[in-house]
Amino acid sequence: MVDKLRDEIMGKIKHAAGNKPSFCVIGAGNGGLAMAGYLAVNGFSVNIWTRDKEKMEALAAAGGIEVEGKLEGFGELNKIDQDFQKSIDGVDIIMVVVPANGHREIAEKLVKYVKSGQTMVLNPGRTGGALELYNTFRKEGKVREDIIFAETQTFLFVSRKLGVHKVRIFDIKRSVPVSAVRSYKNPELIKKLRTAFPQFTPTSDVLHTSLGNVAVMFHPGVMLLNTGWVESNHGNFEYYLEGVSPGVAKVLESIDEERIKIAEAVGIRVPSLKDWLYFSYGSTGVDLYESVQTTLAYKGVMAPSTIHHRYILEDVPMSLVPMSSLGKKFGVETKCIDSLINIACYQQERDFWAEGRTVDHMGIKNFDLKTIKRLMAGEIV
Repeated sequence: MVDKLRDEIMGKIKHAAGNKPSFCVIGAGNGGLAMAGYLAVNGFSVNIWTRDKEKMEALAAAGGIEVEGKLEGFGELNKIDQDFQKSIDGVDIIMVVVPANGHREIAEKLVKYVKSGQTMVLNPGRTGGALELYNTFRKEGKVREDIIFAETQTFLFVSRKLGVHKVRIFDIKRSVPVSAVRSYKNPELIKKLRTAFPQFTPTSDVLHTSLGNVAVMFHPGVMLLNTGWVESNHGNFEYYLEGVSPGVAKVLESIDEERIKIAEAVGIRVPSLKDWLYFSYGSTGVDLYESVQTTLAYKGVMAPSTIHHRYILEDVPMSLVPMSSLGKKFGVETKCIDSLINIACYQQERDFWAEGRTVDHMGIKNFDLKTIKRLMAGEIV
């Protein structure tokens, strides 16, 4: 059944001015299928790249993606390929929809094959993703005026893959902040994206998208503090409504305070997690715990069945570690964030400090704040 939200989105797409851009979606997981399916059902030319031969063959046999939920229909794909160069050749916009710990590998592929006039968008960038992508091109001397490097603050869809070529879109956010690394490119970026994505709204720069990353609180914090429950019950509890107890909420508030202080240190304002819940869902409460408990959208959302999950494996190295790295650079203590990173290292028997994204990967290790701002304004390469 077509609901009001879908009508609004479809109406905006149908009435968008100009020719429809062509896309390549990098990734064929939950997010990649949702992104490619959404675009294809709405009549856009879409290529999809996956390194997985089995997925590629199944998608090729089906010829496209079956979408259900907020959007319904069969989206025919233009090209399904394991060849990265062929997949992105000639498209206008490249939507990278892979776990953030795969961004570095994808950036190393993009720098070889991206051509003038193309736009790259990380969906989402987590913390510092677009800066690292830009830095990869800068080190190779391949930053060009007509190439756009961008990231979203969060992922547009709530979705689950139902099969190799079938996806359910549970929800589509009404507004998702997006920015290019060189912020003067934002009007051009929005003009290119809006034909397909009227939900994308420009923000001032990629520090806003990176430090507005709310996953840094909800994902690793709740998972790590509920390790016993996840392992004993295999995730048979409501992740937010039961996993965020009053004590857990206190820790999340401490992480949030550190994130907000980092943002203040670089001269920007970001909403608190409690305020974000109010803006996003209308949730209210005297503290974070009460706000979570009044968030109807979280009802029935179950916990992951294992601790070896992207909430830790992706969000610790690509959200917490870069937050800590930014804190150290700008003189902000991140005791709570650092504690969670250390616990995750012991739990997973991995060195997330070494694996994670840092200011060095972002290319701003030796820049002061004024120079970083000049970089984002496009005044320097």
